[in-house]
Amino acid sequence: MFTRVATLFALSFVFVAGSIAVAQRMTVAQAPPAAGEPATSVAPIPATPQPAEPAPQPPPVVAEPPAQTPPAAVIAPPAQKPAPVVTVPTPMPPAKPAITQDPKDSLPAKLLFAAKQLPTLGKAMAIGYYPRGCLSGGVELPVTGPTWQVMRVSRNRNWGHPDLIRFLEKFAPRAAKSTGWKGILVGDLAQPRGGPTPSDHKSHQTGLDVDIWFMPMPSHVLSKDERDKIAAPNVVADNWKELNPKNWTPQHIAFIKAAADQPEVERVLVNAAIKQELCRVEGKNKDGWMSKVRPWYGHHDHIHVRLKCPADSPNCRAQPPLPGDDGCGKNALDYWFSDKVLRPQKPTTPTTPKTPPKALTLADLPPACKTVLSAPARE
Repeated sequence: MFTRVATLFALSFVFVAGSIAVAQRMTVAQAPPAAGEPATSVAPIPATPQPAEPAPQPPPVVAEPPAQTPPAAVIAPPAQKPAPVVTVPTPMPPAKPAITQDPKDSLPAKLLFAAKQLPTLGKAMAIGYYPRGCLSGGVELPVTGPTWQVMRVSRNRNWGHPDLIRFLEKFAPRAAKSTGWKGILVGDLAQPRGGPTPSDHKSHQTGLDVDIWFMPMPSHVLSKDERDKIAAPNVVADNWKELNPKNWTPQHIAFIKAAADQPEVERVLVNAAIKQELCRVEGKNKDGWMSKVRPWYGHHDHIHVRLKCPADSPNCRAQPPLPGDDGCGKNALDYWFSDKVLRPQKPTTPTTPKTPPKALTLADLPPACKTVLSAPARE
């Protein structure tokens, strides 16, 4: 019994001593080694088991980039002298395209308009100025009427603006009544489309001008041949300063007045000798018709009646207004009886011939005349 107790005591002593030794060894193992001393490896003593901590995840494996083939070595060319500096001129803007001109624009307009035998379709309009224009929608004056007959029918110039046709239809019976004639003989009006004529006229282009002869209409209808060959008598004397009593009659004054007295008339052109006679006979006239009668070159065998621009023709250019007098004042006619007009001096020494005036072309006329020339014809 004593032996067992002693043995248990001895075993307890040994166990306690061993535990103390283990504790000291663990303390030494956990303490950092002194400077310059190597760390002592002590085996851990089993302890009370603890909950297991999750194992740390290994860091992600980062793949290294694949090795790249080094670029091929570039061998620089041998140094060269710098190229000379070349100055490049500033480019010019593109040229405007050439405007193609219509060949008709350079041809004499008188040939182009004379070739048109019929008027245009559409509304009648006088276009431009009396000596530089054309006529749209012209109307034909019948070659034979109750109190008129048209002369020079072969010229095909018995066309005009409707205002002119109405004027003649009204004037012819009135002139017949005031003069005692059978009727009147009508000269040129205009071509079917107006425009410049091949001969005789600078005006008569807009369908508002008409020549009426100083000759009564005969009692019979003239043939075509008679109309082309009969000439109107010259009522002015050979010296161009007075009238020819063989051809001039008082009826001619009534004839001129019947035309100038109409409100639509702008001018009545006559020879200066005729205007002078009117001033002598009608000098005290106060009703205004004498102011419309004006002297102009020629017009010794006919009167030239010009109408005002019609209200329906916005492109018609009006003639400048009259001076406001009757044209019979002192020195009003002196110019027309001067040697400069009646006897123009001829050069005594040879001179360079004058270049004839340039014929009007289609480009010289109002732009609308080009349309008139190419418009469809009215049959």
